[in-house]
Amino acid sequence: MPKGRMLAALMQFQPPRRNGFRMLAYHSVRPVGSISPSPYVIDPQQFSRQMEWLAEKNYRVVSLSTVLESFHTGSSLPPKTIVLSFDDGCRDNLTYAAPIVRRYGFTPIVFLCPDLFGQPEGKYHDFITPSPLLTRDEALELIRAGWEIGGHTRRHPRLVKHRSDGELDDEVGGCRVAIRSLLGYDAKTFAYPFGQFNTVVKQCVARHGYEAACTTLSGFNTAKTDRFELRRLVIRAEDDLRAFHRKVQGAYDWRGYFKRRSSAKENAAAS
Repeated sequence: MPKGRMLAALMQFQPPRRNGFRMLAYHSVRPVGSISPSPYVIDPQQFSRQMEWLAEKNYRVVSLSTVLESFHTGSSLPPKTIVLSFDDGCRDNLTYAAPIVRRYGFTPIVFLCPDLFGQPEGKYHDFITPSPLLTRDEALELIRAGWEIGGHTRRHPRLVKHRSDGELDDEVGGCRVAIRSLLGYDAKTFAYPFGQFNTVVKQCVARHGYEAACTTLSGFNTAKTDRFELRRLVIRAEDDLRAFHRKVQGAYDWRGYFKRRSSAKENAAAS
């Protein structure tokens, strides 16, 4: 058995951890037929089975603001606390995902790029969306349905490629301003496009008043976790229910550990 699979098999049997949470990262949820057009497009039936499993296994699925407030006040979180997040703001988050999470009383957060509201599937510079994106009015529907909103830049660029503070400020700070203007919502959390960030990007996010930011580094979040490096488990089309179980139970947390070490070395070399 490959070493990675062996580690995953062993770690899935660890007892549930207390005083922290795992966050799942989704993108698009829509019918896909026999083969998904993208690793990030999940069939509604697959998504529904995952949500049903969380409910049956008594996971406590709460909003991101709830867990961050718990860390702020020092109150404890029970074992098996989960947060649901969606990146990019695909239209199917409203049409397919929202009715499913409503069935279980779950409150996700969706990270939006306001300059891309209403765009069809396709390529936008570095960003390729496999599904059409929410319009402004559809984003407002999600807010009325109880979803939280976070920032994901204005146009979904690779922030680590931006060389000037002005470019970063425009994408990061401009995103928060646009969400407030268009939706009347104060986005207090952020998700790094493509999961990419460095020290300069983190400082920019904090400078514009965001209280936390999400990566795509897997792992478990506690009160000691850097608020601007919150860990998430990316759920992909290839994840059958067994793989989903393993991810939620922490079987792949070790991957995030090694990625964080590699990222720290790269930042040190660049400084």
